[in-house]
Amino acid sequence: MDTPSRKEISDRSIGLLMTYRCNLDCKYCYIHTKREKDMTLEMAQSILEPFLLDAGGLLDIKFMGGETLLASNVIIPLVEWIQKKEWQRPYRFFGSTNGTLLTKELKEWLFAHRKILTLGLSYDGIPYAQKINRTTAPIDLDYFVKTWPNQPIQMTINQESVGYMAEGIKYLLKKKALVHPNVAFEEDEWSEESISLYKQQLHELLSFYESNPHMPLITQFQHDLNEYAENLKNPPKEIQICGVGNGSLIFDTDGKSYNCHILSPLVLSKQKLEILNTCVLEGNQDIFETECYGCPYVSSCPTCIACNYTYRGNLLKRDHTHCAIMRVEVEVFLRKEIKRLKGTETLSSEDAAEIDSIMALIGYNKSKRK
Repeated sequence: MDTPSRKEISDRSIGLLMTYRCNLDCKYCYIHTKREKDMTLEMAQSILEPFLLDAGGLLDIKFMGGETLLASNVIIPLVEWIQKKEWQRPYRFFGSTNGTLLTKELKEWLFAHRKILTLGLSYDGIPYAQKINRTTAPIDLDYFVKTWPNQPIQMTINQESVGYMAEGIKYLLKKKALVHPNVAFEEDEWSEESISLYKQQLHELLSFYESNPHMPLITQFQHDLNEYAENLKNPPKEIQICGVGNGSLIFDTDGKSYNCHILSPLVLSKQKLEILNTCVLEGNQDIFETECYGCPYVSSCPTCIACNYTYRGNLLKRDHTHCAIMRVEVEVFLRKEIKRLKGTETLSSEDAAEIDSIMALIGYNKSKRK
């Protein structure tokens, strides 16, 4: 069987909650109570076997937690068991980790299996930001970059670390890592000062990219202005894009399935789970809050219905920090594109279309400030 690449699109995703345990206590973590619960090898095999025997397209198997590598004693024999057998469909593995538990032996095993199993590292930029949010434990960043060069480092930003965002992104990019910076979904919304600081950090990064145009762009500088301008004319529905209700299944240590790891006993109390069972989670459902109607950025503005429910008791009650973050990102990106267009001697038809979009969005932004 050919080894699938990370870019191939799967037609089924299965998550295994390998352990509830974690060796860290990150400030923004939504798992507030760590427990001694682990999935056995036999349970993992019994869950995956029917999916692997069912003829179909690429199957994504995701190891989840807790800290995934605390379950390496089960993950290793499970992967090796699957590789030794013939199945009806291709598969690949993915797991996230804080990177603190890699031994020499585990590094060697992971490197040998790197084409079939990808580990995504969570690391918050410069060591000081990592220290205040996560841990002081040493982490071999170079190992992750070498072993999985196409897998972005997951860099989470909160109010405590936002002032180090630009420095952290530059630090990781200079190590030749791809970086996916994301603002944490949390219960408390950001202050105006923190939002302003986020904007300052983006401007600092703009200057960095101007001097280093070969560096891979972070998602904060990837916006479709033409799409946003079209949204002003034809307001879209905000469509749920995560796996909740869309066929993705997460299996708990006891084999019971859930729509999402956050909407499971890993995070939620028994009472919250019972209330949630009365809700209908349908794929591609409209997840608007009324006040978001007409916002041109809603087609890209992130929300997490699981965190909405966890922190605010309502699947649709979003974290408005991300609305403010989205507006700031677009404002900075508009300035970036205006500067680029002013420095372009001959404008293409695509440039002309974007100029029209920029004018429409500037007018919208001004109207919202009144």
